[in-house]
Amino acid sequence: MTQVIAPPRSARASELLELAQALKPDLRAHNEQTEADRWIGDDLSRRLNDGGFYRLLAPERFGGAELTLRETLEILTTIAEGCPSAAWVAGIHNAAIWCGALYPLAAQEELFGDPTPTVVSGTLAPLGTLTPVPGGYRISGKWGFASGVLDATWMLLGAPRPDAGDNPGPVFALVPMSSIQIHKDWDTMGLAGTGSNSVEVKDVFVPEYRILDPVAASAGEYPSEYASEVPLYRAAFLPVLSAVLVCPALGATKRMLEEYLKQVPKRKIAYTIYEKAAESVVTQTRLAEAAMLIDEAQFHQDRLGDDIDKWAEGAEYMPESLRVRARMDIGRALDLCRDAANLIFSLGGGSGIARTNPVQRLFRDVQASNSHPLQMATVQYEVYGRQMLGQPQITSFI
Repeated sequence: MTQVIAPPRSARASELLELAQALKPDLRAHNEQTEADRWIGDDLSRRLNDGGFYRLLAPERFGGAELTLRETLEILTTIAEGCPSAAWVAGIHNAAIWCGALYPLAAQEELFGDPTPTVVSGTLAPLGTLTPVPGGYRISGKWGFASGVLDATWMLLGAPRPDAGDNPGPVFALVPMSSIQIHKDWDTMGLAGTGSNSVEVKDVFVPEYRILDPVAASAGEYPSEYASEVPLYRAAFLPVLSAVLVCPALGATKRMLEEYLKQVPKRKIAYTIYEKAAESVVTQTRLAEAAMLIDEAQFHQDRLGDDIDKWAEGAEYMPESLRVRARMDIGRALDLCRDAANLIFSLGGGSGIARTNPVQRLFRDVQASNSHPLQMATVQYEVYGRQMLGQPQITSFI
């Protein structure tokens, strides 16, 4: 494993990181209510939005912070130490607003033209239907898992392109929330506060310039006129969209360790000689292993961000071999977080399963973070192994 040396932060990134640290106590104070309401709440949403945490990857020319990916991942992980659901929502908004900046200028001017700060969400599975009409398409459909839809102003919606021949690829349609109906059906055991409800659209017009081809984008073909000017908008497509979803699990696992270390001085191991759990070899070794797994997950997140940033700075698009490794970094980091969470949770005993114990909620959040199809380690292992062995890939989204 090679060492990853952190590049210097920009002044804006340092400011936002400090704000994220300051917000953590309030995020934690709302954890139980966030889970009960299945949403982070309008007040926390407003504070995240007003603080600029939904526009870390948005263009500076439109009021965004335009940070590097490494800086963004660090800030999102800090938010996750306060509330993994809030970090998931902020991650989705940042990935989606970055994607919005890849559209042609006409779409960007609509997206960012409203005086109200733009907040973009997305549900990208190609479940919609597009009907060609003069100047664009009419879109209809219903999508699930629309994280952050409750505070979004625009959405990216996936649908197959109907006029692409025998093998229609997916496209991402940019649609204003004013045209979208929300079905409040989100009720899960983990990441409960993300408000990832279903959305529905009925026969809404989408001009051609608000359509993005993700397969072409995965090869570095971006229609944005600014891609050649700003390195961030030359970054590798799928790695950026997926990278932000590592942070909730990493931040949650870090906090699990923090919370257990607060609890362990008061714990004993019932029906044994150990009046203090801290004196047990099992406690010592499992915590040590969990800490190392968290460090390893941090390595993969850092390398992921650095690789993407480095290639965005250059003239050439990130090569497929490194994009595959980026997917592997994502899957491996999440796998390591889950292993660490399992170890910490196993030490909790009866008090560890109490609803009032934050460790059990964080444990469930880590499990949920591993459920996204773009994140699942088993898929990433296969994609990486196929790359190493020269075998045909199972996906075009690399």
